[in-house]
Amino acid sequence: MGVTPPLSLSPAPRGARRLAVALGALYALWLALTSRDVGVPRDESVYMYAADRVVAWLEAWRAGGLTLEGLVGRAAVARGFEFNHEHPALMKELFALSRWLLHDRLGLIGDPTLSYRLPAMLLSGLTVSLTAHLAARLGGLAAGLGAGLALMSMPHLFFHAHLACFDAPVTALWLLVCLAYLRAAERGTLGAALGAGVAFGLGFSTKLNAAFVPFVLLALSLAHLAHLPRAARGAWARRYALIGACVAVVGLGVFWAHWPWLYHDGWARLLWYINFHARHEHYPVDYFGALLSRPPFPISFPFVMTLVSVPVATLALGAVGAWGAGRGAWARWRARGAGAGGYPVELLLLANLAFPIALIALPSTPIFGGTKHWLPAMPFLCVLAGLAFARLAAAAGGGGRGARGVRVALCAGVMFAPSLLDTARDGAHGAAWYNELAGGAPGAAARRLPRNFWGYSAVGALPQLNAEAERGAEVFWHDATGAAVHRYRLDGRLRPDVAATGDWTYPYAAWAVYHDQRDKRAEEVDLWWAYGEHLPVGGVFVDGVQLIGVYRAP
Repeated sequence: MGVTPPLSLSPAPRGARRLAVALGALYALWLALTSRDVGVPRDESVYMYAADRVVAWLEAWRAGGLTLEGLVGRAAVARGFEFNHEHPALMKELFALSRWLLHDRLGLIGDPTLSYRLPAMLLSGLTVSLTAHLAARLGGLAAGLGAGLALMSMPHLFFHAHLACFDAPVTALWLLVCLAYLRAAERGTLGAALGAGVAFGLGFSTKLNAAFVPFVLLALSLAHLAHLPRAARGAWARRYALIGACVAVVGLGVFWAHWPWLYHDGWARLLWYINFHARHEHYPVDYFGALLSRPPFPISFPFVMTLVSVPVATLALGAVGAWGAGRGAWARWRARGAGAGGYPVELLLLANLAFPIALIALPSTPIFGGTKHWLPAMPFLCVLAGLAFARLAAAAGGGGRGARGVRVALCAGVMFAPSLLDTARDGAHGAAWYNELAGGAPGAAARRLPRNFWGYSAVGALPQLNAEAERGAEVFWHDATGAAVHRYRLDGRLRPDVAATGDWTYPYAAWAVYHDQRDKRAEEVDLWWAYGEHLPVGGVFVDGVQLIGVYRAP
């Protein structure tokens, strides 16, 4: 068995930037065009309302004469940022500006929900572009194409990439922080180090889990210094010290500056924010027949869920790529002091693939978000998959440039077309999609794996209610929030006369939309008793597996 050479960051091959931009733009456009197919989960409805509070803060500031007190005074800050201060404000500010400018002011986007969602969609497109570009620098255009297509063909990611939430955006920012760090390590300049600090500040301002990235990168930096010959350590140590200082000072400065809620009682509020997430509430998750509602949770959860929620072709290519990266890292270590002193890119890929998953594997970490909580690992898996894809395409035969292009296209079709089609077909209900290792959605249901996510799938019941519900019909929406139902009305996806009755009000509702979740099973039994009927009159299904049961009172 030959020695696998270490990876090296080469200048971007010709056409790499165009390929990366094209894939990212195509993905963002795909997300925007399918937005109306994707329902509004509970948390997204909360963040949209939080964005509305930011808009109200800005409008009050304009109406009050643009004074400093009206912008950052205690009352003004409470108006805009007291609601949902459990999370940083950056994405809520972007959701608010997108709605205010593109929908309210310019009228460029007629769908208000899409106007909130657009910043997250654009960041998801950026994730695809950065992933493809990094893979192309490591393995050529074929690697960039494979990495981009692998990321675009993940149904779970596709679903979350639609939402005005934080999980897809922090995936983009986690990757951006790593690339900014890599650029600063390569160049060793103050400007590049400042860029890394700004990137971290934006990531930390997006979601708390970005705060772990500097610790991963610190460990990689120390490992690199330990590997280097003594004579080369000084220059690299100065680079890493500069990056660390910029991350600490500039990054935390960006985090503080973006969030007016911290301008008053800042230290106490920061401690509250950290303590809230350190003691986060847990929600039930069905996992192989066990309803997990409190720690300790099984360490296997994120590993098994990754194995059954990522397309098999991407898993296989990623495993091959990870094996090759591991062999390359070993070759680099053995060549210590013999010209292999460049940055260990293999470790960067492997560490950032493993860490987000391992973090959720800790028995005390909340798991209620399912696969969304370790989405930051997916771009690194796809880069490794892209490197393996490039080797596969190269092994398929020789020929001229045209023949190579055809060979790469055919290999891409074989490896990624099935999962792209699955994403197009089932991506709107991506949280319910499972691969062949789980037996698809039916096999996952038989094994009692989670398939619903916080009320989003109520969107599938809207056509039936629009067509059959009586005028002014009152509907019990179960796990969907009243705010989500309000969004459906504003978008024109639900008739304006169809009402929401609130929680636990099914005895008084003419219709009920039940979300199939094991922890909610008692509520479906209550529906049977209240309606005198145990069969729904409609529903939403993925491969024959029920996500929603629509009930009608006699």
